[in-house]
Amino acid sequence: MPISKAKALGLAQLEESGLTEKDAKELKIEFLEAVKVPRLHPSYKRLCSLKRNYLDCKGKPLKDWPKAPPFYRIRYLEEEQGFNQLAVGRAPRYVQEPNTAPVAYYPANQYWDDIVDDPDQPVIITEGEFKAAKACKEGFPTIGLGGVYNWRANKLGITWLESLNAIKWLRRNVYICFDSDYRTNPMVCAALKHLADELVRHGSFVYLLNLPQLPGLDKVGLDDFLVNAGPTAVSQFEDLLAHAEPLGLTAPLFMFNEKYAYIRDPGLLINTRSKFKVSAAAFKDHLESGSQYQECVLRNDGSVSYKPVAAAPVWLKWPLRREVLKLTYAPGDDDFVTDTKNNLLFNIWPGWGVEPKKGKPKLFLDLIDHLFKGAEPGAKEWFLCWCAYPLQNPGAKMFSSAVLHGIKHGTGKSLVGYTLGKIYGKNFTEINQMDLHNGFNEWAEAKQLVMGDDVTGSNKRAEADFLKKIITQREIRINPKYIPSYVVPDCINYFFTANGPDSFFLEDDDRRFFIHEVEVGPLTDEFYTKYDKWLHEDDCGAEVFHYLLNMDLKNFNPSAAAFKTSARARMINNLQSDLASWVRLLQDNPDQILKVGKLKIKKDLFQSKELLQLYDPDGHTGTTANGLARELSRAGFKQVYNGRPIKTDDDQQGRYIAVRNCEHWAKQTGRTNIVKHLNAFIEGLTKRKKY
Repeated sequence: MPISKAKALGLAQLEESGLTEKDAKELKIEFLEAVKVPRLHPSYKRLCSLKRNYLDCKGKPLKDWPKAPPFYRIRYLEEEQGFNQLAVGRAPRYVQEPNTAPVAYYPANQYWDDIVDDPDQPVIITEGEFKAAKACKEGFPTIGLGGVYNWRANKLGITWLESLNAIKWLRRNVYICFDSDYRTNPMVCAALKHLADELVRHGSFVYLLNLPQLPGLDKVGLDDFLVNAGPTAVSQFEDLLAHAEPLGLTAPLFMFNEKYAYIRDPGLLINTRSKFKVSAAAFKDHLESGSQYQECVLRNDGSVSYKPVAAAPVWLKWPLRREVLKLTYAPGDDDFVTDTKNNLLFNIWPGWGVEPKKGKPKLFLDLIDHLFKGAEPGAKEWFLCWCAYPLQNPGAKMFSSAVLHGIKHGTGKSLVGYTLGKIYGKNFTEINQMDLHNGFNEWAEAKQLVMGDDVTGSNKRAEADFLKKIITQREIRINPKYIPSYVVPDCINYFFTANGPDSFFLEDDDRRFFIHEVEVGPLTDEFYTKYDKWLHEDDCGAEVFHYLLNMDLKNFNPSAAAFKTSARARMINNLQSDLASWVRLLQDNPDQILKVGKLKIKKDLFQSKELLQLYDPDGHTGTTANGLARELSRAGFKQVYNGRPIKTDDDQQGRYIAVRNCEHWAKQTGRTNIVKHLNAFIEGLTKRKKY
């Protein structure tokens, strides 16, 4: 007679843990067809399942509360299919009735009467019922927990399960055996430490049992080891018990775990509370050189003693040390995060400077209104959106920076940056020109907003290119003193203030800079005195934070070009050379440039040497044809025919640049129409010579 679907699936599940149908009967495990599962509780899915009944040490049903029905857990044996899976997602594998507390699992294939009251009998605690059942089957008394924290129920105010009180813990050896991947999971490590602390408080001698990795398994549980470690698995496990590490003597190491994390790449430590970073050498030789660890020593007579040794070097080599792969900078996220490959990272974001507070930030808005008096329509609104976007979208890297400049001192340009800095707290800093070019860039560490005051006052293209790079780069290498450098996402947005109208070297097509010129003088001394007092209050910026968080940004695109202002155009003109200005004029109004005296030159295509004759007919400027060609290229002029030489009817050969009708000539892939156009101009000149 064929067995039911639930039983077939259930026996396969049991087999993975080294258990049989006979074991299932002894453990009081039931095989439930899908139709029966929702009858137990309406919240359960209609899926084939195992029902694991919990029994006490005498084999009687266990309850989570005295007057509650017997406790059990359901283990789904299949997954939902079709629409439900798409709409709801994957169902959890294990469920229990809502609002029930965890209960300790005492496998019924173990005789517990001789164990509970005898502290000389060691006990193992593991995560999972089947793991505990398999260990008991092999002769190792083991209690199962539904999860690594299921020895307590904090939400219900239970710090230690009543069902665990069946065991006399005082002076008993207790071995904690969690899955082998606990080393890479800070939450599981913390649960292990807290369970160990609770057992120590109950008077137990606590040991950590490390399961080794086995070939072909991502992680190893207690049942996995006993099933897959080969014919000597039981004796191997006995050896693991004999060499288990005493947790009661490793308190300083666990204290380090609560305070520090080791960063594998690039090999440094971080205080997870203060975010202070230190090299491994400084950690063990200076910072924690006084902490000691009790090391187990085996004497010749077989007895054990302990000697104090420095704890920091031991922790650095300890398999239980808390560690992550890399540092990251993820504003608004938790301290421990995972990347797309599920690697554990530590987030160095220190949190906001203030909490948002509802209200109208009158001083700030009055200052903004004053600084933007006379600005183009939309300029002030764009700037406020620029300020608001990275607050509403923590970690957003905008592809534009904001510049406020004006020759009049004391208007309050920097006050805008300092006010925003109150919101960002430690994520804000102020820099100068020297900081940008310093080999150590600690100023950029864990920063979201940087204010630069007169960081560039020259027209050197190299400095301009450097600024463009840091404004848009997605990653930044932090190179602090005394510790290894490391790479994190670049979330810095830049706000610049300046006095002169020639502070930034800009190209015509530059998208990165919003330029606003403050043309008004200062407000009253009374206003700035009041503003300065407010700036030094603890909750300064809280109302500004709330105001910016609630701005409507639906029309603001952080990746788009910065808002173009007349101040930007003026700054471009102020910094352009005579040659660059002439080329821009040629671009904007070619008819004004392309003439000799009153004779207009009608052709569209020119060699750079021909244009040089128009720019510098007497050769006084020292400009070369190649220099002019480079400036034309920077302005966006293109050579036709992919820059290949073209020969005309007068036997002249050269490379030609489209000055008029540029889009038309860019589409000409052949030379026929190009030569025809140039020859027509030559013919026109020849005809004029006859008169």
